[in-house]
Amino acid sequence: IVKDGSIMSLRDLRGHHTSMLRCILTQGRETIENIYGVSACQIRVFVHYQPQFYHFHVHFTRLTNEMGCQVERGHLLKDVVQNLEMDSEYYTKRTISYKLSTGSDLYALIQKAES
Repeated sequence: IVKDGSIMSLRDLRGHHTSMLRCILTQGRETIENIYGVSACQIRVFVHYQPQFYHFHVHFTRLTNEMGCQVERGHLLKDVVQNLEMDSEYYTKRTISYKLSTGSDLYALIQKAES
């Protein structure tokens, strides 16, 4: 979890955040390797959109763990950095598709609006 509470999700990231994101990526992998012996090449680092809670955080999982990293939800941190390096306001402009649970409040609101 980042200390900057103004970053609530992927949408709040800008080009000036890339050094922080690279630091999270590097230090997170190093820490996991030092403590758990899992090499960096065996770790998936990603963020969710939509997130489960709105305070920017990063997930580190083994490549063998598929939970939460589906293409419509997980965004690899290396890709996020690269996108922001190409366009510092990339996530303010990009359409981001995601899976929506039929039991969610947002789904109910969309259904109601379409009726």
